[in-house]
Amino acid sequence: MLAHVERQPAIRFGLYLRPSLAMSRAQTEIHDLVARQYGSMTAGKFMPHATIKGFYRSDAPVAEMVAALEPVLGEIEPFEVINGGIMPIGRRAVVVNVHHDADGAPNEAMVALHRSVIDALTPLVHPECDFTPVEPLGDAFHAHLTLMMGDSPRGLRKEILDFLRDAEPIGPPTLRAERCHLVACRSQSWSERWWTTLQ
Repeated sequence: MLAHVERQPAIRFGLYLRPSLAMSRAQTEIHDLVARQYGSMTAGKFMPHATIKGFYRSDAPVAEMVAALEPVLGEIEPFEVINGGIMPIGRRAVVVNVHHDADGAPNEAMVALHRSVIDALTPLVHPECDFTPVEPLGDAFHAHLTLMMGDSPRGLRKEILDFLRDAEPIGPPTLRAERCHLVACRSQSWSERWWTTLQ
């Protein structure tokens, strides 16, 4: 099921996998904790999600995006996702790994969902979209639930990882991937209160 939003100029869109209620609750509790303990606020401005297609510019009407996505999503059965625990990504992000199956291989259903969504939406992405060219796509895609983003304090990487690993397990050991949301960000600049414009 996709949420419909009206088209406005310069809106950024994204397609996100919504976690289960239990996982969403656990993720937001950590967002609140790291905001209080370390001042890391950015991850908690977003709704709990695993990014399937990150924010992109498009001149296509929302109805055209929905028409491109619904056949793809309609063919994909809900599937199990393994909570792979905490891991760092990059130099300052900490996430819950939901990319791998129980054997440690990439979750084939997650990879297929990503590939199908990218194939459906890429023709609708504006040629001047600034995020899509640098977005980790294809083999670089790694499904995750963000706990802390780039605003984590510098020099505290090990302490933060140890602190959050003490909180494990964060969320249930498995969850069902069964619902995606098409999200619009109506802010014209990331320097604005962009999180208040998500729909």
